[in-house]
Amino acid sequence: MAFFTTAIVAGWLGVAESSFLASVSAFALNAAVGVGLSLAAQELTKPKSTAQAINGVNGTLQAGGDIARSFILGRRVTAGSLAYANTWGEAGKTPNAYFTQVIALSDIPINTISAVWVNGSPVTIDTSNTVYGDWGFPVVEYADGSNNNMWIKFYDGTQTVADPFLVGTVSSADRPYEATRVGVGVAYAVVTSQANDELFTGFPTFRFEVQGARLYDVSKDSTAGGSGSHRWSDPSTWGGDGDDLPVVQAYNLLRGITYNGAWLYGLQSLTGNRLPASDWIAQINKCRAGIDGPAGIEPTYLTGIEVSVNAEIGTSIESLLTGCQGRMIETGGIYKMRVGDPGASVFAFGDGDIISTEEQTFTPFFGLSDTVNGISATYPEPNEAWNTKTAPPLYNTTFENQDGSRRLMSNVDMNMVYRASQVQRIMLSALREARRARRLTFVLPPSAWVLEPGDVVTFTSNRNGFVLKLFRVDGVADHANLDVTLDLTEVDPTDYDWDQEHDYTPPVFAPLGPVKPPAQPMYGWQVEPAVLTDSDGQPWRPTIKVSCDPTQKDVRNVWVQVRLAATADVVFDSQQTPYAEPFAWLLNANFKGGTDYEARGRFIPFSGRATDWSDWLPVTTPDVATDDLIVDLQHVKSDILNRFKELQADLDDTRTLLEQLTTGKQMTDVVFSQDGRKLTSQLDQASATFSEQIATVVDEVSAVAEQTTLVSADLNDRFAEGLIEFRAAADQTGVDARFSVVLRAGSSSAFVESGMFLEIYTQGGVQKSRFSVLADQFTVLNPDAIGTAYLPLVFEGGVLKLQNVKVEWADIVNALITSAQIQDAAITSAKIGNLQVGVSNLDFDVVTTQVNQSYSGSSVAAIGTVSVPNPNPNPCFIYFDLSLQSNFGGSTGSATLQLVNIGTGAVLASRSISGTGIQSGSWSNVVAFDFRPGAPTTNQYQWQLGGATGFTNITVRAVYILNKR
Repeated sequence: MAFFTTAIVAGWLGVAESSFLASVSAFALNAAVGVGLSLAAQELTKPKSTAQAINGVNGTLQAGGDIARSFILGRRVTAGSLAYANTWGEAGKTPNAYFTQVIALSDIPINTISAVWVNGSPVTIDTSNTVYGDWGFPVVEYADGSNNNMWIKFYDGTQTVADPFLVGTVSSADRPYEATRVGVGVAYAVVTSQANDELFTGFPTFRFEVQGARLYDVSKDSTAGGSGSHRWSDPSTWGGDGDDLPVVQAYNLLRGITYNGAWLYGLQSLTGNRLPASDWIAQINKCRAGIDGPAGIEPTYLTGIEVSVNAEIGTSIESLLTGCQGRMIETGGIYKMRVGDPGASVFAFGDGDIISTEEQTFTPFFGLSDTVNGISATYPEPNEAWNTKTAPPLYNTTFENQDGSRRLMSNVDMNMVYRASQVQRIMLSALREARRARRLTFVLPPSAWVLEPGDVVTFTSNRNGFVLKLFRVDGVADHANLDVTLDLTEVDPTDYDWDQEHDYTPPVFAPLGPVKPPAQPMYGWQVEPAVLTDSDGQPWRPTIKVSCDPTQKDVRNVWVQVRLAATADVVFDSQQTPYAEPFAWLLNANFKGGTDYEARGRFIPFSGRATDWSDWLPVTTPDVATDDLIVDLQHVKSDILNRFKELQADLDDTRTLLEQLTTGKQMTDVVFSQDGRKLTSQLDQASATFSEQIATVVDEVSAVAEQTTLVSADLNDRFAEGLIEFRAAADQTGVDARFSVVLRAGSSSAFVESGMFLEIYTQGGVQKSRFSVLADQFTVLNPDAIGTAYLPLVFEGGVLKLQNVKVEWADIVNALITSAQIQDAAITSAKIGNLQVGVSNLDFDVVTTQVNQSYSGSSVAAIGTVSVPNPNPNPCFIYFDLSLQSNFGGSTGSATLQLVNIGTGAVLASRSISGTGIQSGSWSNVVAFDFRPGAPTTNQYQWQLGGATGFTNITVRAVYILNKR
């Protein structure tokens, strides 16, 4: 039997890779396995390896062509590596508004993505929202109202075609994404972000919590001594809770990680026979065994690791061993693991069994440099975005007193452990085990030949003063005479005892994401009714006065919204109110007088910090005047006339266009350009001129561009001229644009002017538009397809003439109606201030007559009579409600009630009931017509009972209105 030792000091670290000679001494064996036998002691002397750092948490997106492939086992977070990125598309007028990244997560298929962090904060992916199709699913936290700004989707590595969104939408000529880029076996995420200054200050960063590859679990293979359907030869059977167990992960690394038959990492030719199934199954079950945790029973050991293929396999397995207090044992090419507590004893001996003629060593205590009485640990914490967290340090005053009141700490890096409870369990057992100082090296007879490293033996020694004490075999050397040299380290199963209630310290988690100041509320918000006045100081329009606190800092503007109280429709919305004295403003908007509104405000800061709206405060606008319409029209007329005066003045302005643009402007650091052309023809008293000027002017706070075309013709005392102007301007108060045409013709003594303009202008911080015409006559001609021309609208001499009008609703202040024809019309909302009707036939309240009639009895022929005088032969419109009830007793009967014109005998309406016992009928809103041909006369109407049989009692109630006009 060759020399054996733990992987930590033999196979993996290379301390004693070759076998010792048969004559190995006790001192040599002790030295070979003497490097850190406890977890805490290992950390005192072990250098931090570069490969171990490579297998740490990858929290930053990697990019470049020299990034090593990697894959994930168990639960692990990764920022991945950038495989592709491009900007594309438009949002509104923003070009390249979208940024899409393809981030590779694992170079072999994974189970799933269990969580995502964006810019350090956890986010929610709305997988129920499929309206975006190939874009992916929206990220809830990056939605702005109904507008989403980020989408994510994943591929688990089993995909067979390239992503259609990347190929068809994101790909560009400069950065193509070909249909051949399938990413076979590669799990990746596609993340698309929309430009939004309020949400992103730069490119977003991501972390993805991955549930890694499906692994082979020998404990679930019934053909290998386990129980289940797993088969090494069929990867489709792999996967389950064993994916998170460190022993299962180590087993798969030793047998090699492959995909579709291609090797990626690990050993390449290790067969299952070299990993004894019974031994590995026992250790897998120790990892899977339940133990008390913060939320109840939990598996004893779970680990997760992102393995970089440029990391040595020994370093990768060593990282996993730390997460389960494990040891790897190689015996003649056979690999075994031991995790957790030392297990049961397999061999017992005493002082008399030791061969006294051979060399012996005994170490009863540690030197000061190897002594540990406290332990700290770091680990990745999922509740803090997998950032490295320091576990609560573990101190022991008893141990410190034993060590001369010194605190001797060891720090353990548990890079592959992500549960605080597991970290604290390992810390406690590691500290206890680190105090087990007794170490023995001696020779036993051939009866100890069966022992291997990792076995636990029982030693009773009167000489050393202990009975049935447990030791772990850390090293074995065989002699030619079959004697065996053993290196033993004291162990105690109670070191691994765990009391969840007393031993566990709940960690305190730091908040995730950037620390943002709370949103600034609106202070001092007040609203009150107010009135806008004209230039003469007369009340013009109702409005609302708003005000706020004047002492706030970092406020540029005030955002004001006003809505109708009745409908909640927003009727005023402006961000253009400057935050300046007097910190109270009259809103320049079209509010209706005597109407209930609600207004709210919000500060707009110079910086990008958040602010909140005020509450909606109620306000009722005042009734400024009964003639609001006339007042409004007068002010509009004044505005338009002033605008036309400006345009007409341009005809007489001989200054250059550049001079006109800069007049009245305090412009510094001006940049301007001007161009133009001019043609003139003249003969005696006749002249014709064409000129065109173009000018642009900009400075730090404004920009103006204008094009003007002027034509004129003069002959003796007669002239005609026209001006076409297009102007666009922008400054800090808003933006304006205007297109105008002005005409003038006549003689020096008399002339006529006409024109039109179309403009967008800023008033009170609100963008508005207007189209105005100056003309003696304004018409609209409406030709049809067969050449007929209708003239529906003419405005001339201050009178608007309409040929055909359909009006859904009208509020008429003063009306003169010469002739009206109203057919089948119901007027339900009319306000007529002063009505003059040229022709009327209305007389002595005879437009309608309302009649109420009722009867109850056992025999009746007629029920009431009403006389209705009609001074014209037009039809009579009758509108009635009728109820009829009759008791027919035990036999079947019927009754019919008819509305009859007695003079003509015409039956205008009838209603019937029938049956046995009590029967009834009710009819509402029934319409009938009496056409009454002939001359005007007085008509009599009567309800009559006809065709009645078998009734013993009848009750009738009729209400009807007769419209005689």
